[in-house]
Amino acid sequence: MEIVRQPIRQIDEIEYEHFKKYGQSSYGMSAEELKGIFVEMGEEQVYSADAHSYGEDFYYDLRVDGQVVGKVLLLKLARVYQLDLMVFDPFKDKGYATEGLRLALEQSDLKEGHTVRAGIPPTSPHQEAVRHVLEKNGFEKRNGLYYLNFKKRYVINH
Repeated sequence: MEIVRQPIRQIDEIEYEHFKKYGQSSYGMSAEELKGIFVEMGEEQVYSADAHSYGEDFYYDLRVDGQVVGKVLLLKLARVYQLDLMVFDPFKDKGYATEGLRLALEQSDLKEGHTVRAGIPPTSPHQEAVRHVLEKNGFEKRNGLYYLNFKKRYVINH
């Protein structure tokens, strides 16, 4: 497996179909948010927008034998990076998510010193699989979310 960093956020046909099938439940999106993505993508079903891409974000394609099997997105939000991870149905249960996340954390240099968080919506049909992938990559559950390199923002000073 290899990962390829993309300069801007892109949604291609296979990811579009993945979003249509799992969008709301897997990613915790509202129907309106999902509809907004589809409207922006238009009839071509391609989303490739500089306006929605930022230099501090990391967009990776997971590839096996030249074919995109999934995506890892690490999106900078204030003091943390938010993880979005997907492996497309024909490629599930082969370890690609675990290995892809490991490689993305390594290549992005976020493994040490940066806080990365991930949420698993309670409606997601992939809860157990995602939990397993996160834990294998060193994430710990805190207050309902999973964190890598959790940092306390506030401490009581006596």
